[in-house]
Amino acid sequence: MRSCSWRSTAIRVVTALIMTNGLFALTDGARAAEPAPSAKSFPESGEVLMQADELVYNRETKVVTATGHVEVANGGRVLMADKVTYDSNSGVVTADGNVSLLDTTGDVAFADHVVLRNDLKDGVVETLSVLLTDKSRLAGTEATRKNGNITTLKRAVYSPCEICKEKGQKNPLWQIKAFRVIHDKVNKRISYQDAYMEIYGVPVFYVPYFSQPDPSVKRQSGFLIPSIGNSSELGMQFSVPYYWAISPDKDATIAPRYTTREGMVYQGQYRQRFGNGSFEVNASGTWPSTKTANTPADSDFRGHLFSKGAFAITPEWSWGYDLQLVSDATYLRKYNFSDTTDLISNVYLNRYEGRNSFTANAYYFRGLLATDDASTTPWVAPLLDGTYYLPEAVLGGQLSFTGNAMVLSREQGPDSKRVSASVDWERRLTSRLGLVYRAFSSLRGDLYAVNNVTDPAVPGSNLGNKTIARALPTIGAEASYPLVRSDEGYRQVIEPIMQLIYSPNVGNTIEIPNEDSLSFEFDDTNLFSDNRYPGYDRWETGARANVGFRYAIYGDGGGQATALLGQSFRLRDNNSFSSASGLREQSSDYVGRIMLAPTPNLLAVHRFRIDNNDFGIQRNEVNLLGKAGPVTGEVGYAYFSADQSTTTKTREEIVLGTIIKLDEYWRLFGRARRDMAAHKPVSNQVGFGYEDECFDISLGFYQTFVRDRDIEPENSVLLQVTFKTLGTASLGTSN
Repeated sequence: MRSCSWRSTAIRVVTALIMTNGLFALTDGARAAEPAPSAKSFPESGEVLMQADELVYNRETKVVTATGHVEVANGGRVLMADKVTYDSNSGVVTADGNVSLLDTTGDVAFADHVVLRNDLKDGVVETLSVLLTDKSRLAGTEATRKNGNITTLKRAVYSPCEICKEKGQKNPLWQIKAFRVIHDKVNKRISYQDAYMEIYGVPVFYVPYFSQPDPSVKRQSGFLIPSIGNSSELGMQFSVPYYWAISPDKDATIAPRYTTREGMVYQGQYRQRFGNGSFEVNASGTWPSTKTANTPADSDFRGHLFSKGAFAITPEWSWGYDLQLVSDATYLRKYNFSDTTDLISNVYLNRYEGRNSFTANAYYFRGLLATDDASTTPWVAPLLDGTYYLPEAVLGGQLSFTGNAMVLSREQGPDSKRVSASVDWERRLTSRLGLVYRAFSSLRGDLYAVNNVTDPAVPGSNLGNKTIARALPTIGAEASYPLVRSDEGYRQVIEPIMQLIYSPNVGNTIEIPNEDSLSFEFDDTNLFSDNRYPGYDRWETGARANVGFRYAIYGDGGGQATALLGQSFRLRDNNSFSSASGLREQSSDYVGRIMLAPTPNLLAVHRFRIDNNDFGIQRNEVNLLGKAGPVTGEVGYAYFSADQSTTTKTREEIVLGTIIKLDEYWRLFGRARRDMAAHKPVSNQVGFGYEDECFDISLGFYQTFVRDRDIEPENSVLLQVTFKTLGTASLGTSN
């Protein structure tokens, strides 16, 4: 017998180890670094790379023995051990001592003794533990591996939880024990036979069979975690969702929900992707067991259909839709699908090329409040918008063209058809002294055909069919002078701004119904707008001046604060604005905004509008987000005076919320929303939770005070449990 030994810090040998029945090329020390004669006969799986402190080859038995920090790499698999032997006669590799095997998927297996064959793909392992790619662990007393894809463990345990470091703690928070566990990497499933779940070592339930996707799976068919709840409206509820991975480009979720008071609620989702886009459908339906006297449902069936999609036609052109349909006004809120009170269905066609754009839209609206009237709710089809920027400069500035067309109809009330076009020019300059100038002008023309517009002078009558043409030229100039001062540790910017605008004082006619400019509010965002109305049906006319100043301070450490304050002036009152808008009189209300962010953990924003005459607060919004140690909090306050263009009532509301981290894992949370104008709460919630690397549980008490036809105020207790890597379960009760 002749042996060759090498002792060094690291010896790397490329051989035909494991890969061929040919002879080793290792004959003596002088030829150790020479390539093996049979290297050209390697199978497709490739070469083997070995590293060890000592390598011994017995030519008589054809056994290679490697000891000391052994590493064997083959085809993406890496075997590490204290000792590795290879029998070239049988092709068997035996590893002992601190054995670890890194698989091509990223999983790492640990053992004390491993016997492998077939290019490290098959084998038998004693006392195996596997670290999966998501950091979860799988262990068994005995394991067999076949074709490198199927691993079978006996008396196995699975858990993503780490064992707590407290003295005497031997069990993870939760684990699954099974008589047999099969990890199939072809089908990407981990299956358990005769399995039961333990929580801190105590069995809590048993199942004869259970399976889950392995960590490499993003989507696979199977049942999802059930949900159980209790509601005063629907009674006990139970749902077992099923996820169906139909193909790589489509899937569906079917989640029938059984309720003791209303019977079965059928619900599901379908999603599909294409080469140029995707769409999804969410739908539900039920035939309630009972029907209350104040329900808005017109038939025994109640349900909804929501769907949306977006598709590319070319790199510039795209189209899509958003469909929102429901059987009646309270169904979505009563059955806890959505809290929305307005539905908007839309089909669109878009073209974007640089700054130039074209959009075509069609809209269908439905209000779900008791005060909404379907007969007066409009639909719009089509609504066309286009903008084109001339590539060449004109008089040193940018020239652009804008077009708009709309057809609006309803069952009862005014109908409106509109075509609008405008040409706009703008030029910006900066002087040597730092003055920033902006000159702008526009010419806009509109053509309307309207019908059934209410005559305010004669209640109950309308103005009949009208065709109205109008035009408005506008010219303006803006100047600002940003002054910058830098000091040690911070930088300040003060910028006074003045804007002068002139257009003929033609006002707005009542013959054109106001359909797209109802939600108007004068605030800091439109202080320097040449037309503050958001739509086309109303425009701002007359000579006016907008003045204000901006202030900002920036710290070297990242802290900052900004402020804006301004006012608008005009030569005469503008009766197109409501008396409560703050813009009707020659001197407008004061508007402003203050933002403070001294640290990354604190943000405060205050927006306001102050009456020009008595300095009364007409609008007041405060939003505060902050974090101090373990406490994260939010404060939101809003006040809007009566008749804010869209309402005749004063609105005042406050929202308070917090999350308190008691330690690394435990938290408290709470949130309250109150309508201060009506002196009543809107919603409350309070609870606590726990979260670690494998488990999340929260218990909350929730209150809602909404009352609308068959929707009543509700108290509920909700327990949410998440076993990470397995799914989410929820248990709840309400009254």
